[in-house]
Amino acid sequence: MQLIISGRGVVLTTAFKALVGRKVEKLARVGSSTLELRVTCGSERFQRTARLVARTRQRSFSSAASADHLLTAVEGAIDSLCRQMCEARTRRRRARSRRPAGAITSGA
Repeated sequence: MQLIISGRGVVLTTAFKALVGRKVEKLARVGSSTLELRVTCGSERFQRTARLVARTRQRSFSSAASADHLLTAVEGAIDSLCRQMCEARTRRRRARSRRPAGAITSGA
């Protein structure tokens, strides 16, 4: 998985980037093979914002969260992204189980 961490209006230290990298490992445990994950951290007046975009083979997932502290915002966005990915996996599994046995047709 390729991890891209960027900041807009905020300085990101290497320690913070390493911490975010460890937090992002939670997404790898969820299941779906994530090809690329972009983490964009921003700072406004009294609010810190984190936006995550995960790209998988089938689709892209996106989440954003705001909080007083940047790490709290990142954790909230990761939780939201995990929930989205789990729900998508559940929908795929349900769709597979609903297919009738004769639905698979050959091209010949």
